[in-house]
Amino acid sequence: MTTRFQDLQAKAIAWCKDFEQYKDECIVFAQRLRVEFIDHLGARSGDVEFHALDERLERITDERSSLWPRLQVGDDGFFYFGLTLFFRADAHSLDEHIRVGVQKSRNHWRVRWNQKESTYSTTGANSAFFDKVTAITLEKFSTPFRRMKGQLGFVPMLQSDHHVVVPAPPSPVAAAGAADAPQEGSAGS
Repeated sequence: MTTRFQDLQAKAIAWCKDFEQYKDECIVFAQRLRVEFIDHLGARSGDVEFHALDERLERITDERSSLWPRLQVGDDGFFYFGLTLFFRADAHSLDEHIRVGVQKSRNHWRVRWNQKESTYSTTGANSAFFDKVTAITLEKFSTPFRRMKGQLGFVPMLQSDHHVVVPAPPSPVAAAGAADAPQEGSAGS
């Protein structure tokens, strides 16, 4: 006769084995996704590599990219990993970082590509999936870098995986005019 502890232990060990098997499936899928993405883009192997994520699912900046995914468990049931696209031309280079979450369903994978979720079929071609995720990055780089809004506009800065709009500093003329204006409660009022 087994004790309650032995039953609990057996279930815990079985749960851990299932978890490790599922994690291994996610690693294999991440590698497959990278290879098929490279093929879809017509890129070289070194143009798309994995990068490490921390527990907040942010890219670890001081770690090098690799050809092996390091999975991070999200609090939403997805396993996450990072992909980096290396764009290089002449003297210019840009690293585009993508956070990818994967979760296996019955006959497909749910994939979160930065903020967008898509379905990846385990059977058949996935060109529509890759067209969709490529369009996300293409849309980002189709947005004009310089947009004027009002007098000074704004300067986009890349942070994490998304554009952050940062207001431009006030012009020296506007700042000088504000300094010369009478202050409320001052002697001139």
